[in-house]
Amino acid sequence: MIYARSLVLRRTLPFLISALALGPVAGCDDDNGSNNSSSSSSSSSSGSGGAGGQDESFRLSGSLSYEYVPFDVDLEKLDYGKIEKRPIRGASVRLIDADTDAEIAKTTSDDEGAYSFDYMGAAKVKVWVYAQTEVPSLIVEDNTSGDEVYVMESNTADSAADAKLDVLAATGWDGTAYTKTRAAAPFAVLDTAYTAVRRFLDEVSPPPELPPLKFNWSIDNRPEEGDKALGQVGTSHYDGEELYILGKADVDTDEFDSHIIVHEWGHWFDNTLGRADTIGGTHGSGDIEDPRLAWSEGFCTGLSAIILDPDTTYTDSSGPGQASGFANDVEVNNNNVETNPGWFSETTIEGLVYDLYDGANEPFDQVSVGIKGIYEAHQSQKTKASFTTLFSFVASLKENNPQAAADIDAVTSFYNASADFGIDPIEDEWGTNETHAGGFPGSLPVYKEGVVGDSYTVDMTGDDESNRLSQNVYFRMEGDGMPITVTSTSPSNVDLAVYNAGVLVTSDENPSGEESLTFDSEAGTIYVLSVRGYNTMPMSYAADITISH
Repeated sequence: MIYARSLVLRRTLPFLISALALGPVAGCDDDNGSNNSSSSSSSSSSGSGGAGGQDESFRLSGSLSYEYVPFDVDLEKLDYGKIEKRPIRGASVRLIDADTDAEIAKTTSDDEGAYSFDYMGAAKVKVWVYAQTEVPSLIVEDNTSGDEVYVMESNTADSAADAKLDVLAATGWDGTAYTKTRAAAPFAVLDTAYTAVRRFLDEVSPPPELPPLKFNWSIDNRPEEGDKALGQVGTSHYDGEELYILGKADVDTDEFDSHIIVHEWGHWFDNTLGRADTIGGTHGSGDIEDPRLAWSEGFCTGLSAIILDPDTTYTDSSGPGQASGFANDVEVNNNNVETNPGWFSETTIEGLVYDLYDGANEPFDQVSVGIKGIYEAHQSQKTKASFTTLFSFVASLKENNPQAAADIDAVTSFYNASADFGIDPIEDEWGTNETHAGGFPGSLPVYKEGVVGDSYTVDMTGDDESNRLSQNVYFRMEGDGMPITVTSTSPSNVDLAVYNAGVLVTSDENPSGEESLTFDSEAGTIYVLSVRGYNTMPMSYAADITISH
């Protein structure tokens, strides 16, 4: 028998997903807000059916797949004319009694999207395919519907000795717009995340232990600040616990923007398995950024190229019909002075990280540490006393690969464009002897030596954003076992904060230029003092810093 009727993209409460029977679950809303169970997804089955007595043995097998919409790099938009069918890998699959909705058995789809069940009893069955993997635990849920997990339901099949049931999650695109259930979307998000985790689990030994992670995707998720339960998520992002992915059609959708998803997953990876010292905020290509921010954003974009290699082009679609966007090939190395290359540039760092990973395929790039080498350096920098920046990462990489030190230096030196823009051979985590100031002389040395009993004047330059290189100055201080007091005096608002290996010790962040903090130091321990300015005018200003007992 051949079955060909529509499926329903279901959502079910997370705490019910392992129950034997689920209550009524509504179909996924389409973009018009109505429940839609039309043919945005399909399934077909074959087999010789039977009565299905309690003692009869049956087998059901098939393949699970979803439609993926690629990005047209030349036209910079999603290309619905070249939709690909991709396997749903590693997903949780449940065999369900079609008459009672009772769970009969469960399994996991393989790397080809195949699944199978051997069972007894039920005369008619169906399968529920969850947007969820078990090992590691990845879940795609709807933040606008009580965090329900997306589940795709097949049509009903008669039990048989060897029945086949294939299930396809379609895009819901009718040629001009999304008019049907967008069943493919949560599985596209899941598959991209699964690709990321498998790269590390398969290529790093011992494999990292990855905690559960939730992705929140909804057709209502839009670039608007507000209540996430209403879809007002701002942008695709990691909020410190979970990921939120845009999905508002004709505005901004990211379910098929794989690099965006991996980039945000990278922030989770960096924060959860590594150490993320970034101060966040607005950022973009060409910005001269605080090196903590530049490292975090550049690393995550470089990581997206590593994970999706050989697809190294970072793309993002948006607008009516998803017909707008941009494309940036991470492997195209740009050291033109107009791009502001340097240790403060996320664009420089993303290309540099990828070059350290990939094959020795360019005259300046004769090093290839692979994903294992990237991971090991990423882990090593967790214990550094300095902030996590390009310096701490490359210093760790060179410590782990001393035989490749000269080749690593060649990669960083490639970005030397002028006296102000570039990177000197990295000597240590502190950026010692770095000479490129990014146009702001006050940014050097990268870490100034702070000595108890001394006073310093730091020069900063205002900007619309406080996360720029020009408004952040670091001091390296060594504890002596006594309380240390730091004060600042400035005509502009500045903040003081003291860290130990990335962990905040204390801070003073009142809205003025008069700050003071005191902390109990440990003898021989290295601390980092951060001075951050908030002057929004493009003008030079100073802050007087005093360190005392």
